[in-house]
Amino acid sequence: MAAQPRSWRTFGVLFGMGVLGNLGLLPILVPQLRQITEHAGTAGPSLPVLVVASLIQPLLLVGLAVATGIRLAPPLNLRSHIAAWAGGEPQPEPRFRSQVRIAVGLGILAALGIVALDHFLLPSLGEAGKNLRILQKQPVWSTIAAVLYGGMNEELLMRWGLATFFAWGIGKIRRAPGSPTTGVMWTAILLSALVFAAGHLPAVMALGLPLSGPVIARTLVLNAFAGVIFGWLYFRRSLESAMLAHATVHVTWAVLSHLV
Repeated sequence: MAAQPRSWRTFGVLFGMGVLGNLGLLPILVPQLRQITEHAGTAGPSLPVLVVASLIQPLLLVGLAVATGIRLAPPLNLRSHIAAWAGGEPQPEPRFRSQVRIAVGLGILAALGIVALDHFLLPSLGEAGKNLRILQKQPVWSTIAAVLYGGMNEELLMRWGLATFFAWGIGKIRRAPGSPTTGVMWTAILLSALVFAAGHLPAVMALGLPLSGPVIARTLVLNAFAGVIFGWLYFRRSLESAMLAHATVHVTWAVLSHLV
């Protein structure tokens, strides 16, 4: 009977992180929704209603991803230090401290690698490239939102939920229980990285840019590149390593944007 309360506690802690990540988007979301309400006038829903409605679907997805990871990750020997702590692990392995260096280092390398790739891809985009440049000065709250939502929510969704599900599903098909084999691991990493990359296309559309072939290719290549790194860290280290690397990418870009 003790396992069930611990599972709910683990769910509550991880889901709470997802709630925090979604709330981090409010400084970006509220101005956009305010424009919608002003355009719709009295005929449309109020701003608070739109804000709540816009948060419901992301939170449902986070809840599903958290539950999926809690159920499927332990049998696959995939680790979250926070989940282990919330679950009352008697002697949590002190591994995360040793993982910080590699997570931050790979996060910085990923940020620099994406900037370098973008340097070669942007000329093919023409005028659209001006709005898609990575190194653009952003308000501090925009960086905070990227760190919170990207570092926590996207990793809960794409790695803890989706990549774990892919690894479990492929293992079932291949009848390979236990820790993912190298082939299963890399297939799950690549599939989740592609979904992660495709998930950024709506953000490009929100900028009012047409989804031309070069724009789609750039979005998929850059984000899949990052997704593979985060996925490798999750499978080889921990969920928190992927989260830290993801957050480091956004912090690195923010720093570089003020230096160049």
